Formats: sequence, C-alpha cells, structure tokens
Amino acid sequence: MKIDRLNKVLEKMKSQNIPQLIVSDPSSIFYLTGRWIHPGERLLVLYLNINGDRKLFINELFPLTEDIGVEKIWFKDTDDAVKIISKYTDKTLPIGIDKDWPARFLLRLMGLKAGSSFVNGSEIIDRIRMCKDDSEKKLMIEASRINDEAMDELIKFIPEGY
Repeated sequence: MKIDRLNKVLEKMKSQNIPQLIVSDPSSIFYLTGRWIHPGERLLVLYLNINGDRKLFINELFPLTEDIGVEKIWFKDTDDAVKIISKYTDKTLPIGIDKDWPARFLLRLMGLKAGSSFVNGSEIIDRIRMCKDDSEKKLMIEASRINDEAMDELIKFIPEGY
C-alpha cells in the first residue's frame, strides 16, 4: 500500500464527510496499492474507511500472493460478492462510490442498505491523482526520456525529403 497516498485519501474523505469509500477503478486501485489487477467484468473493490480499515475484495480467479498492505477478502464467481462487501460496511454511515462501479453492483449494495446514503466518491481520488508526487514525476521524466530516444531512432528510418 502506498501509505502517503492512502493518507491523502483518508484526509480528503474526512474533509468531505465521506467516512467510507468503495474504489473499483483498477487504475485507482493500482495508484493506492502498486498492483495492477484487471478484473474484466468481475467485481474488484478496495474498501476504505476513515478509521484506517482497508480491504481488497477480489475474485479467487486473480491470484495475488504478495502482501500489498491490505487485507484480502476472497470470493468465487458463485458467491454474492456484494453481500460479502456489505458485511464490512457501516450501515449507519454514508458510502462514497467510485464513478466506474457498474450499476449491477451498486444497486445490489443499495438494496442491502449497506450505508445510510450513497454519494459519488470519485472526486476524492481523482483530485489527489491530479497532483503528482515525487516518484510519479520521476517516472514521467524517465518515460519522456525513453520516448525521445525512440523518436530519435524512428527518425532514422524516414526517407530523405519526408
């Protein structure tokens, strides 16, 4: 888990009165955990709350053996994964929901009354991701350098006059 990024998210959650957050966007999960997981149409959720509780709800089809700093809650295709998530949410508090989470999962969570209300929580991570930290800046500079080298090599293959 990228603790500095997680702490920024938790602070933003507090300031926006969103005590729990469901993150489903794989790129946002990668941003916070450092691990890419491509779930396809299957459910994948990182659950966070301002008390520091964090859980990754992940299908057994996606083996993740390394410790990424978050408790993993495993489920199968035949399980009601949304019901499993609802067992860990605080039903008396609002839940921020990632804008990318499919309606079939959200509607089920709402039907289970897993929170007191449901709000768009995407702005929390979206805003934080807009401001690059030092490691991101370093990676962007390196990627740009590699791109420049590739372009220099490509130019050599272009015939004279083009």
